[in-house]
Amino acid sequence: MKFRAVSDQTKMNVMLWSIKKEIMKENKYLESLPYDPTPIMEVVKHHIDRWDPVKLLAMDCPDDEYDGETRTITIYITKHLDDLDALSLGKAINKILGDSFRGEFQADEQSIEIASSIIHSLRSGV
Repeated sequence: MKFRAVSDQTKMNVMLWSIKKEIMKENKYLESLPYDPTPIMEVVKHHIDRWDPVKLLAMDCPDDEYDGETRTITIYITKHLDDLDALSLGKAINKILGDSFRGEFQADEQSIEIASSIIHSLRSGV
């Protein structure tokens, strides 16, 4: 079996393509919902940005730094509306942020507090 060398640029292109494909898949799911998920996404974004789990916004990074994670968390919420609880959502937040930021994000109990705040805001309309 022959192996060919793969350049760093090719690896980067494959990674970017797979990210783009995942974003398109997520957007297609959100567009297929029988309701507009934007208010849910806005609540999630507010809480995640305020938390700033990797301190990107504190370093003056663009305001959209957590938008991908916000979209994925929103999808989790839409799929679990009937049985949404802070512990499960907190675990999902830890996994989503851990997958995105790997060593930069350390999963902790604060994600459960954030999940609880998100759920409270969604249920109370705050």
